[in-house]
Amino acid sequence: MTDSVASPVLSRAHWTIYLPSLVVAAVWALAYFWADTREPPLAAIRSIALAIEAAVVPLLLAHAFMRARNLHVAVTAGELEARWGALWRRKLVLPLRDIATAAVRPSLAQRFFGGGALALTLGNGERYLIADLTDPEAAARAIGAYRGKDDA
Repeated sequence: MTDSVASPVLSRAHWTIYLPSLVVAAVWALAYFWADTREPPLAAIRSIALAIEAAVVPLLLAHAFMRARNLHVAVTAGELEARWGALWRRKLVLPLRDIATAAVRPSLAQRFFGGGALALTLGNGERYLIADLTDPEAAARAIGAYRGKDDA
């Protein structure tokens, strides 16, 4: 039995990590234009929409950008290394033999656009969910292939 994976597997952030920010921006832009077309214009709603577009949307985009810069999962040489988080970054380094199951859990948007989350369950029952990965299937396959060798 060898302790290495055939080829290293690396999965980084998928572009859908920005989707919630873009949806908030689009909804409040529509709210602004709707309020502006009323007769008389709804000044309070316009002001709220502008405030959200000016303050909240950039914060959401900055948070998504920081998450995307840090997010990665690497499966190499019998080991899994994962980093995720934005302000509170988490790092996980595990031998593959400690992972009981690795499954892919895509969100509704990721079912349409690709990507997904890697759900890990360790032998001791501890669970991790690493969301918004480009190719969690490859990581899960690499872990499964290692587990298949380990069980043989």
